[in-house]
Amino acid sequence: MEAVRGGAAGSMVIELFGKRIIWRDFRPGGFAEYMVKDLGMGVDVVEENEEGRVAVLPGAALCKQLFSGMVANGDGKLGGQGLITVIERLNGK
Repeated sequence: MEAVRGGAAGSMVIELFGKRIIWRDFRPGGFAEYMVKDLGMGVDVVEENEEGRVAVLPGAALCKQLFSGMVANGDGKLGGQGLITVIERLNGK
């Protein structure tokens, strides 16, 4: 935490959830399965602006995939900070 707190990686999210991730405290403020639903609505709904261009949301699509991984692993009732479990699984831990 101290290594990133003062640099570009420091953020309110790190301040709020960093220690919970380190301590593996995945109690939810909101469920991962709700994130899948909400991100899905954002990714699946394509809105065009007045110039006919489509909004592309690759970050939202990636987040939806990662949160879907949590749900598939049986962790859908954990909080968003539990996303680290998907990253760990992807890295063989």
